[in-house]
Amino acid sequence: MKIRFSFVLVLLSTVITTSAQNNGEANFKQICAACHTIGKGRLVGPDLANVDQKHPEDWLIKFVKSSQSVIKSGDKYADSIFKAYNQVPMPDRPDLNDEQIKEIIAYIKTNSPALLTTAAVTDTVTAAPGSTVAPTITGDVMRGQNLFVGNIRLANNGPTCNSCHNVNKNDVLSGGVLAKDLTQSASRITVNGIKGVLAGLPFPAMKEAYSIKTLTEQEINDLAAFLKHVDEVAATQQTGNAGNIMLLGGTGGIVCLLILYSLFWYRRKKQEVNHSIYERQIKSY
Repeated sequence: MKIRFSFVLVLLSTVITTSAQNNGEANFKQICAACHTIGKGRLVGPDLANVDQKHPEDWLIKFVKSSQSVIKSGDKYADSIFKAYNQVPMPDRPDLNDEQIKEIIAYIKTNSPALLTTAAVTDTVTAAPGSTVAPTITGDVMRGQNLFVGNIRLANNGPTCNSCHNVNKNDVLSGGVLAKDLTQSASRITVNGIKGVLAGLPFPAMKEAYSIKTLTEQEINDLAAFLKHVDEVAATQQTGNAGNIMLLGGTGGIVCLLILYSLFWYRRKKQEVNHSIYERQIKSY
């Protein structure tokens, strides 16, 4: 009887552990993988390999839930990470509870390589003998530009990039100011980081806009190539300010409307409609 009971406990423990690992993997791939890797180098944010050995678990939980709160609390290390990665804020995840974050940390721990010295770390990936390496998809700058401004429709009918974002390039129409200017995005988060963001949609507005209208791999590479090109030629472009242009345009439109309204108001009828009829009737008596 004791043997059976022990077997059941072991089985339950295995099932619970496997379930937690699966949850951690799913959440990491859905939430974290757009900006972070495990042992494959930096993207938008730092490589998370062995992060469990670098920070206490409670600190990691607080940072995942609200990185900006940790930074504003005076945590010097959190502030240094923020500055080291071009002050790109990590989206808050108040929707994750402590247990879910612990599952993600456990997944990272399980998949982290052995600790290496800085000199031994490399981004080179060598294919195993006899294996087939997937062909690299090359991005096209001109196609990326046309996708960005909407001259070419996205395959899954997602919204055009410049409806929210602007880039400073002379032959590209100024875009929206609802989201961050992407002129120097390649310098800020690297080309791989751009691809990660476009594929993983880590920001709430992007996720809402593209969750069922995802970008294809070719579109991601084309847009990344375009943004890399924009970054490279930024110094040679005329400085533009889409925000000021939109403000001036809006102000001018309001002024024109006020002038037209004033003209119509000036010519308004100052008496009742039947006044002229009344006057004629009075004269006839």
